[in-house]
Amino acid sequence: LPQKVYEALRWIIAIALPAIGVLITALNGIWNLGWPAEQISLTLDAIGLFLGAIFGISKIQHDKKA
Repeated sequence: LPQKVYEALRWIIAIALPAIGVLITALNGIWNLGWPAEQISLTLDAIGLFLGAIFGISKIQHDKKA
């Protein structure tokens, strides 16, 4: 992948998904939707792992470059 695309995808996995999780968890509490917080977290973790696997992005690869 071109470096810019790689960095954008890594940003989405590292920053955007956790931020979305915080937003969903907050809205869940405000609107009393009854979704288990653990399930929200597990679902977003699974999405991050899925995207990372598809695009070959992992924390290990990032740590090796650093």
